[in-house]
Amino acid sequence: MMTRLSSTISQLAKFRAMAPGAMTDPVQDRLDDLQAFGSNPGALRARIYVPANLAKGAALVVVLHGCTQNAAGYDHGAGWSQLADEQGFALLFPEQQRSNNPNLCFNWFSPVDSRRNSGEACRFAR
Repeated sequence: MMTRLSSTISQLAKFRAMAPGAMTDPVQDRLDDLQAFGSNPGALRARIYVPANLAKGAALVVVLHGCTQNAAGYDHGAGWSQLADEQGFALLFPEQQRSNNPNLCFNWFSPVDSRRNSGEACRFAR
């Protein structure tokens, strides 16, 4: 006899809630949204981190999260914003959206998204 999908989802939710650290260690989002930054044909979100007292002429580091990740979670796990504080550079995190890719992967494999002045890359190239 097959288990109903709703039952399976309920069980998985219970197991997730029982996991060590579940709901007690939410991801700290240190990133801000970047507004009005171009035509955005790739329909990505832009997140930024600018340390306090950033020196004039400081570097900008562009950070791409992996599949199934988002910018805040990747920053939290990898420590990019802490490193930016320590080393004095700004961060730009393009963030993929599920409407573009269900697994939140950047579409580097798609010709329209990897061509200059087109798709996802066009958004941040200007």
